[in-house]
Amino acid sequence: MVLEFQDVSIDYPNGFRAASGVSFSVEAGQCLAIVGESGSGKTTLARAALGILPKGSRVSGSIRTGDTEIVGASEKTLRRVRGLMAGFVSQEPFSSFNPIARVYDHLAEAWRVHARRPDALTIYGSLEDLGIENASRTTDKYPFEWSGGMLQRAAIAAAATHRPTIIIADEPTSALDTSRAESILAALKASRAALLLISHDIGLVRRYADKIAVCYEGRIVEIGEAARIFSRPQHEHTKSLLHDASAETENEDQITSDRVVLEAKDLRKTYVRAGAEMHAVRRADLTVRSGEIVGICGPSGSGKSTLLRLLATIDTPTHGTVLFENDLVTSGDSRKLQGRKARTGFVMPIFQDPLSSLNANWKVWRIVTEPLEAKHRSEKLTRSEKRDIAQQILAKVGLESLDLDTRPRRLSVGQSQRISIARALIASPKLIVADEPTSALDVSVSRKILGLFAKIAAAGTAIVIVSHDQSMLKNLCHRVLRMDEGVLLN
Repeated sequence: MVLEFQDVSIDYPNGFRAASGVSFSVEAGQCLAIVGESGSGKTTLARAALGILPKGSRVSGSIRTGDTEIVGASEKTLRRVRGLMAGFVSQEPFSSFNPIARVYDHLAEAWRVHARRPDALTIYGSLEDLGIENASRTTDKYPFEWSGGMLQRAAIAAAATHRPTIIIADEPTSALDTSRAESILAALKASRAALLLISHDIGLVRRYADKIAVCYEGRIVEIGEAARIFSRPQHEHTKSLLHDASAETENEDQITSDRVVLEAKDLRKTYVRAGAEMHAVRRADLTVRSGEIVGICGPSGSGKSTLLRLLATIDTPTHGTVLFENDLVTSGDSRKLQGRKARTGFVMPIFQDPLSSLNANWKVWRIVTEPLEAKHRSEKLTRSEKRDIAQQILAKVGLESLDLDTRPRRLSVGQSQRISIARALIASPKLIVADEPTSALDVSVSRKILGLFAKIAAAGTAIVIVSHDQSMLKNLCHRVLRMDEGVLLN
């Protein structure tokens, strides 16, 4: 066995039991997929296999990588396991990269940490095999200059650097377009390394997994050959997951308003560093009406996320204008935001990287209700009132049982994303711009969130949503546009 869990239980420092009595094994060359709801313990199991749980966590049972026991192992032993025996791809590409180091330095660190000299040609080649063009030039950039999909491919390259016997991949394709996700899973399978795959993409799991383990409330409730799981699921939770994966959320509401909420004219965004120009957005024109849901799809790195940041007035365009209800709020000519004070709460963003968008020092109730203070400065709400409001909005995104005093570091990525969505909804904005809002969510929660988007759009809120899931966009949106090489195609 390449990786084996035997009766593993995991308790976090706050006393929460994240896993209980978990047993499974992964054989050489095999792909075992762990599926389940957000917060069910999947990421905890992945991190336990590498000994990277939060300090103070308690692990019982046995976790073996090859002949090495992970539970109770010294840091020296764990460092030898990480990278050489087991590669790891995090669910969050942005947070796994040092923001003040160039991308090349991150890849080179995979060599230096094992006292090996980085091989630049090998690094560049591994990236180009994963679809990163001109790697020798692009790796000189900083992480914020790369898209989430590009960073995820770099993380995969780093994990596979030393050809480990197993790669542990936590949602490795959540930031990638469909074709890229397929090619990368195929490449991981072709590497001959065993693969422990954690994914919400049931379709992808069906095509690439040899075995499937279904995780529910910290336990493995069903495990077996992939074909058997899909054809004859035994546990009720497995049946529910497969049903939700096959069901589609359709938005049949028609747009009834001609009122223009957002108008973007000839938007362009160019970054300049060391005398070189990078055209993130080459041209974009967009008009969105009240109650309309507009989808934007396109390959990783095509400029979708940059466009959303321009529409949300988080970034200023190099050229062009953004108007909210015919009022100019940002212009590339003036290089300044002109209507921010008057537009507080008008637009709310939902970011692709939920963890870094939440204040790590704040409790959940304060994070969720922060927009209320910004929007209604004259109306002072008591702490008790804020907590009640937070509880109500969290219930709408499926977090009714979440402790309001929890801080982000105790949350899964999926839970963090739902909190980001709740925070956006609580301000009752006229416009929401959402960047891959369901990529970190399991299928059942995704359906609930998409249904909620449809309802708030029907009530008059305009939504611009970026996603790699073209099927979802087709069913949810009133129209879907494509972005390609920085150009928004109408």
